[in-house]
Amino acid sequence: MTADPGRGRRTARPAGGGLPARRAVIRWAVRLFRREWRQQLLAIALLTVAVTGATFGLAATWNLAASSDATFGRADQLLRIPGDDPAALDARVTAARGWFGTIDVIGHRHVPVPGVFDPVDVRAQDPAGAYGGPMLALRQGRYPTGSAEVAVTDGVARALRAELGTRVQLGDSDRLIVGVVENPADLHDEFALTDPAHADRPQVVTVLVAGDRDSLEEFRQTIDGPLVRESRPVAERTALTIAALALAAVGLLLVSLVAAAGFVVLAQRRLRQLGMLAAMGATRRHLRLVLLVNGAAVGSVAAVCGTAVGVAGWLVTAGFVETAAGHRIGRFDLPWLTIGAGMLLAVATATAAAWWPARAVARTPIMSALSARPPVPPPARRTAVAAAVLLAAGLTALVLSDGSNPLLIGVGAVGVALGVLFVGPLAIPALAAARGGLPVAVRLALADLSRYRVRAGAALAAISLAVGLSAAIVVGSAAADYRSREAAGLGNLAASQLVIRIGHPDPVIPERTAAEIAALQARTDTIATAVGAATVIPLDMAVVAAHLEPGREGRPSGHPAVEIGAPAAAGEFTTSYPLYVVNPGLLRLNGVAGMTVEPDTDVLSTRTGELELMNIPARGVRPIVRTLPRSGYTRLPDSLITSGALGRHGWQPARVGWFLAADQALTHAQLATAQDLAAAAGLTIESRREQSSLTALRTGATGAGVLLALGVLATTVGLIRGEAAADLRTLTATGAPRRVRRTLTATTAGALALLGAVLGVAGAYLALAGALHRDLDPLGAVPVVHLVATAGGLPLLAAVAGWLLAGRLPPSLSRRLLD
Repeated sequence: MTADPGRGRRTARPAGGGLPARRAVIRWAVRLFRREWRQQLLAIALLTVAVTGATFGLAATWNLAASSDATFGRADQLLRIPGDDPAALDARVTAARGWFGTIDVIGHRHVPVPGVFDPVDVRAQDPAGAYGGPMLALRQGRYPTGSAEVAVTDGVARALRAELGTRVQLGDSDRLIVGVVENPADLHDEFALTDPAHADRPQVVTVLVAGDRDSLEEFRQTIDGPLVRESRPVAERTALTIAALALAAVGLLLVSLVAAAGFVVLAQRRLRQLGMLAAMGATRRHLRLVLLVNGAAVGSVAAVCGTAVGVAGWLVTAGFVETAAGHRIGRFDLPWLTIGAGMLLAVATATAAAWWPARAVARTPIMSALSARPPVPPPARRTAVAAAVLLAAGLTALVLSDGSNPLLIGVGAVGVALGVLFVGPLAIPALAAARGGLPVAVRLALADLSRYRVRAGAALAAISLAVGLSAAIVVGSAAADYRSREAAGLGNLAASQLVIRIGHPDPVIPERTAAEIAALQARTDTIATAVGAATVIPLDMAVVAAHLEPGREGRPSGHPAVEIGAPAAAGEFTTSYPLYVVNPGLLRLNGVAGMTVEPDTDVLSTRTGELELMNIPARGVRPIVRTLPRSGYTRLPDSLITSGALGRHGWQPARVGWFLAADQALTHAQLATAQDLAAAAGLTIESRREQSSLTALRTGATGAGVLLALGVLATTVGLIRGEAAADLRTLTATGAPRRVRRTLTATTAGALALLGAVLGVAGAYLALAGALHRDLDPLGAVPVVHLVATAGGLPLLAAVAGWLLAGRLPPSLSRRLLD
């Protein structure tokens, strides 16, 4: 019997149509995407925004951290050699050149400026030096040549109230400003630059050298006397790379959730089309392939557009980041490999995000698909278990990271984020269950949220993560500001305060007659009147009247001023603080007005720990100290010596200045007037220095999180209200006014926004508490304004937008439109 060849070929045909069927499905999916791309424009836009944010975040993270180039230039090590003994200084510089070969020598001399408390760092540096190039850049004019020229930074120019082409007095020299310079790696580094060949003798010399730490230590053994050495920190960009990758991971998680929310919407819109395709014989694999191809297409478009917009946005805003970072930033100094990997991962993430809704649609019965019934939500028990496991794992990783292990921090942050996202589907039914007693339209909207909580859950997850990222940046930056204030106080002084000093800072106080002090008091009263100061407190320091010491740098001789500080180990330097003679005004300034001081108390101070008196003939004198409350300002007179201590040691008070306080912040004009009056009288003034703050970063993060959350809401609310069109048609047919339709949409949008804001903020605090568990005080600095803008402003904006955009009548009261 002869076999039928046709029957053999039919049995050899692969099940489901094989490659030709898949190619046909792919072509159909591409044509469908090209035809319906406008319907997916919002999803593409949201993904583009997410990729843009990740790209911009990578660029900013890569460039935001300070570089050690500000101190080391291109060198590996540096030496700081005092210039007290010129012969010893020359010998040490010569020894360093002989040991290391090529070196770069930078001289520093601190020159007082009339009327200004902080002296100017007059720096002698060769612009063509072997290692110092990254520490010096010319902004205007030219570099100085000869002894009569100088270049200054913009801060020094402001302090001197001079500009390019004017002459200034720096110390004993009258110099012409020929250029404006800066330290590109540290824009807060203020100095005046002179020609090294014609510079005055330096007070300190910085020697930049190449080589390893062992070679530096071997050289140190050959040098006698004080010598400070420092080594460049290693692997600076390694930490930045880890941070950038962690940011990219969180950003891609956001991309996947935004994409998942969009693809859930897309899958529901195409449910009838896919149902008809299944009725024609398409397999579940074919149905999944349709959405996967669409996901790849959407991800590709979003990756290209988002990366382009992110890089363009970086190029436009890099100048603002530069100002916040305090150093110059190369516009194209970006982690290109990481950005390229992020583009590929964005496509892969978008494709993967389409898998779950594709899987759910493929499993939908054909009749349910043709009728476009909502999918059955998974049991709440499984979601709760997954949320608990992920939260526990994430918090454990964060606690084990101790706030310093980047890998564990990244794993923990992702775990907490996923755990919070799994809580979302549980919160929606809980919110719907609490709708009793509310108006009918509100109850109907909340019931629809619970009914369609599968797609609402995807949107809520994206909203929660967007708000969570924003809240993490806001709360984290507030904690960073708190820690910086703890380290550096609230600044040197308040904006309404001035400290007027007689002369410049010097531990040797010259003798002054009563007539001289009275004349300076009159000038101080004039300054106080000019700035509207309501408080003038005299400042006296304790001096050792029995000893007379020569003044430094040609200044008059005088008596040593008593100071206080912590004892230092042998060979180390210590920090000392001036001691002011206690008076009622200083007690009031330190918040202890009318305090009774015990007769045996020597010092009242905010400093704690083991303290001793310094700059006195005796050594190791430990005073009896009573602690004062901290004000937070670093230059307030907050270390006071009692009159009893003066009598016991035989010391005398000497007038060194006055403290002034106005009722409001001083203006630039008032400060300029005060500086002029002080300079004419031989006084110097210290006012508030500008404090860096991350407020702008918090504001930007809040705005970005709210905008992204609103975009996700726009995608989801439209679908949910569309699915509830039957209810809306029924309400309209029974005479429900436009106000009811507006209430439905506004409630849906506001409820999702509220849940997302609460979950996002809670997740951010949970993750930060895990990472900072050893010291939770920084989290006490709550950025109330920004969090209220997020948790209150987002639901309000969502509800208002839903109310305004939901006034149209349904397109048909009698039938449901086919796709």
